[in-house]
Amino acid sequence: MTVATDFRQVLGHFCTGVTVVTGAGPVGMACQAFAALSLDPPLVLFCPGKTSRTWQAIAGTG
Repeated sequence: MTVATDFRQVLGHFCTGVTVVTGAGPVGMACQAFAALSLDPPLVLFCPGKTSRTWQAIAGTG
């Protein structure tokens, strides 16, 4: 299997729910707005609040 095939299979089983988005440190947030965005390249979409301090910490990790 390729990465794209695995990615599609995994996200094809995720219909709705809460996900956890983390950064490169002891920081993370629960995120309800999460979906597949693209198969090539493999990308996901999630929607944090612009004013979230946690999101600022995660975004800062690159």
